[in-house]
Amino acid sequence: MHLRWKLCVVLGGGTGVGHEVSLRLARAGAGVLVADPDLTLAEETAAALRGNRVSTWSIEADPADDRELELLAARARDLGGADLVVVTGVTPARGKDVAAALLAEPQLVGVLADDQPGGDARTAIAVVDLLGTADAGTVVVVA
Repeated sequence: MHLRWKLCVVLGGGTGVGHEVSLRLARAGAGVLVADPDLTLAEETAAALRGNRVSTWSIEADPADDRELELLAARARDLGGADLVVVTGVTPARGKDVAAALLAEPQLVGVLADDQPGGDARTAIAVVDLLGTADAGTVVVVA
């Protein structure tokens, strides 16, 4: 799948590997909805992405809060629906719950450990590589 013009939701996109994934998705031409429990961090990441001339949005969302996930899902629907989802900082089981809230038929492609040699950048490269060859509805969880 080409990432250009796809809507990618990155939960945990304000810092760490989520921030790196967001940057790399924007460089590939994807629109990115940056979700993070800290709205300020989500907004800072979204502002950084706009330099890539892609559509970006930010929203406050805690993956542990079902109500906030409902609001995130509603926002994604307002933007035309999520094509791809990346969830960071949660257990794989919770990642599946998040995916189910955002996608009608989520396909969990992989669970990556957030301990790759090279840190956040190397993990982000692995995530974007997975997404670049995946179908719509794909979910990657970084635990």
